[in-house]
Amino acid sequence: MYDRRLDALIAAAETGSFAAASRRLHISTPALAKQVNTFEREYGITVFDRSRSGVTPTAAGAEFIEDARSIVRQSNEIIARMRRRAHTGTPPVRLGISALRPARRVLDLWQGGADPAIRLELVSMPDDEMPIDDIIAHLCEDIDAVATAFAPEHWTEVCGTLPISYEPLCMAVPRDHPLSRLPRLRLDDLDARDGTRTRIRILRRCGGTDDIARDLLEHRAGVELVDIDHYDLNLFNECAETGDLLISKPMWDGVHPQLVNVPVDWPRPVGMHYGLLYPADPEPQIRAFIERIGALAGVASEP
Repeated sequence: MYDRRLDALIAAAETGSFAAASRRLHISTPALAKQVNTFEREYGITVFDRSRSGVTPTAAGAEFIEDARSIVRQSNEIIARMRRRAHTGTPPVRLGISALRPARRVLDLWQGGADPAIRLELVSMPDDEMPIDDIIAHLCEDIDAVATAFAPEHWTEVCGTLPISYEPLCMAVPRDHPLSRLPRLRLDDLDARDGTRTRIRILRRCGGTDDIARDLLEHRAGVELVDIDHYDLNLFNECAETGDLLISKPMWDGVHPQLVNVPVDWPRPVGMHYGLLYPADPEPQIRAFIERIGALAGVASEP
């Protein structure tokens, strides 16, 4: 329906590098760079400025990327409509899952009370720097709903939300770290020992839930906060290798075999909700799935 090289161009613009874009699209970096370069040569245009730090769309390139997103979105919508017309039964509900956006709790509920009239399909998503806002903006293209942790008030005007449990922020601790053996962490447990400050990786201040944890930690003399820009599996690997602690969530328990989630006794609530994000105006089969999960979890979905 469209030149598939547009996917490479859009991914490069959104991630800022060919390497990150290639990981998102599950192809090699040279293959992605070739797609971008041949596209520019074929049409005699320059979409990106290149530098050692990555790629940035030119002024004209930024406008082109917006048009390309529209082309991709329209093509996907055309295909989706065709599939709905051609399908002899009810279209499936496509639930996006990944290691860092697990659907275990949702699937446990579904297994205990699935509606046979609803066909559920699991769609793998990459764990990279793509923000959740971009994923939600493209709902119904490849996925219809996402199981993740979120702050419901952030999404009120953006999409539908179904919170099914509360996620108090915890601490991912390397298994060979003394703090990993504690049943619960108090903030005093993080204070320096033997003159060495406890290094904790935490998201940069961005107005989210991690900011509350940052407010409680940043003035402690025994703690050194290390800023991160996003979560991915490489980050968990780095913490396991360096011994750094990491602000975590219960849904990430078991993500890395060398890290253990330890609950934290925060002096005030620091957490998010876990559940489903779905389109603001969902198709009937998606709404039916959301309502069923809500009923199984004992919570009400949005009208």
